[in-house]
Parts: sequence; C-alpha cells; structure tokens
Amino acid sequence: LNTAPESHLLDHIAPLADLLNIPLILSSEEMYSLAETYYPEVQKELMEDMEFQLKELAGRFDALVECKYWLPHLKTIFKNLYRKEMDLIFCPHGQSDKGFAKPLLAPYAQQDIILLYGEMQMHMLKTLNIWETIDRFAFIGNYRLLYYQKHKKYLDQLVEEKIFSHLSPNLPTMLYAPTWKDADQSTSFFHWGQKIAKEKPADWNLIVKVHPLLEKRDPASYYKLAYELQNVANLLLISDFPPVYPLLARTDVYLGDYSSVGYDFLYFERPMFFFSHPHLPTGALQSCGKILSQDHSPFSFLAQLDNKKYIEKQKKLYNYAFGSGNCKTLFSTCRKDKNLF
Repeated sequence: LNTAPESHLLDHIAPLADLLNIPLILSSEEMYSLAETYYPEVQKELMEDMEFQLKELAGRFDALVECKYWLPHLKTIFKNLYRKEMDLIFCPHGQSDKGFAKPLLAPYAQQDIILLYGEMQMHMLKTLNIWETIDRFAFIGNYRLLYYQKHKKYLDQLVEEKIFSHLSPNLPTMLYAPTWKDADQSTSFFHWGQKIAKEKPADWNLIVKVHPLLEKRDPASYYKLAYELQNVANLLLISDFPPVYPLLARTDVYLGDYSSVGYDFLYFERPMFFFSHPHLPTGALQSCGKILSQDHSPFSFLAQLDNKKYIEKQKKLYNYAFGSGNCKTLFSTCRKDKNLF
C-alpha cells in the first residue's frame, strides 16, 4: 500500500511490489500518476477511499505492506470486524543514522512485522532497547538496487530525459541530498542552501535532491531558497523524481548530511562529503567521507577528491547496512527466533 502524499516513499514500496510480484494500491491520483511514469511495470490500483475499503482488503489479501508505521489498533479491527488475522508488515524507507537524539524509531515497538535491510538496523533497535519488543521480522537486503539493475535500461533513459538533459553533458556531477527538518533538526538545507546558490562552481553540474517534507514543513523558508537555487546555471532542484539509483549511478560526488541517500550511495564507492551538525553525534555514514566545517566554503572539498582512504570503510558499512537479505523470500522468512542473530 502507498497511502502517503509524499513522492519519496514510492521508491521504497514500488520496487518491493515489483520484485515480489504483488499489486501496489495507491490512495491518490497524484501518486498513481507518478507510479505510472516511474514504475510502469508494477501492478497498480487506485483506491482513493482506502480507509473505507478494509473489508475488501481483508477479503483479497493475507498481508499488507506499507512504508508508514501501522496504527496498533488496525490489526484488531481486521480481526474483530472481518475475522481476519491480517499480517501488517512495515517496510523502512531508508537507512540512516537518525533516531538516537529523539525517539524517531519508537513506533517499531508497535509493529506487527518489520522488514530490515541488514544487521545495522537490528543493532540500532537493540541500542534503543526496542528489539525485545519485536515479534516477527525479515532481512530483505538492498532490494531497491536489485530493482534498478533489473530495469536499468528504462530508468537510465528516464533520468537522462528528466534530469541530465537539463544539465551540461561535459561537466562532472555532484548530488546534494539534504534530509528534512525532523525532530533531530538534522537537515543542512536551510543553513547551507544560500551559500550553495552563491558559491556553486561553474565547472560542475549540481543536482539538489530535496526531501519532500522540507517544502511541506517549512514552505516559506523552502521557497525562498528554492528561488535562489533555481536561478543558478547547471543547477537543478528536484523533488518529484522518486527513483534514486539512476541518479546515483551518474553522480561523481555526493554531498549530504543525515539523509538515507548517503547509505544508498555507498555502493558506488565514490567521494562523499558531509555538512557538520555540532548538536548531533557523528553518524557511521560520516566516517566514509570528509566532514565539512561550517566555517568553510561548501565547495572547499573539491580540491580533495581522492577517495582511496575511504573505499574500505564504504564497503564495510554498505555490507553492514544492507547485508545479503533477499526480499523475494520475504513471506517464507519472517522469523520469530531472534536468538538466530
């Protein structure tokens, strides 16, 4: 299911639907239209009044998967009203180092079944004393990368048409992917955005992939910065291009903060740079590149693009984060015995 109005969740739920060969039910015409464009091979249904169609869902399915936390009482509603023992599966939407300063991951404790990319997420839940509350789970690995590799030809054509055709073909490309202004206050966008607009090097393409919630949660500040960024040559601001891997495949340098896109980029073993957050602990991802001081230019790193000393760290963290799980065996591997790990 996709009941979220934000487009970024599509790239987490649609690839899973494709690889598992199950239908994707969307609750808005806007998300359905985006899914038609970016994930055309996925079986899709539009169900705008989904909250009033629980009886139909109970009759058709034994399990539902979503990238939003399930409300605890929903399983009881299925059982009491429709005599259905529905499995409600929560799929995460990105690996990141967020969630330690504030209880962002606390709702995991109320989920029926959870999916995990790899051991890193499991250890995060243990550190937060949430793991003992988990009943059933499954490791699914980096299924979004598998999806990209499966549909690479189409997705590469799409990213050329939608993104790179608007940039210089002769310049290297950096991607700046700031996270949103969450409870951890982990975004770098509002502090660095103006500097990026003013100091962007002329000999680089720059794609600014903004989190949709940056606009939704602080529209006035967002639009002010967006206006400045949109008037810079060979800089493209994007918020409605859900697939991340076709973008990353053509990115030479990653620039970020605490966004989960940084973990996705580890696969490519290329230079990574991070804006510092003095009020937050240094994340594991930030050990895989250089942390930039707030006292320097946002592009001071361009003189230090040698990535050799970080490659082994990038490989190790990627394997820790995503492991070797296989989403295709999801429905036969939801484990109850946590002592296996």
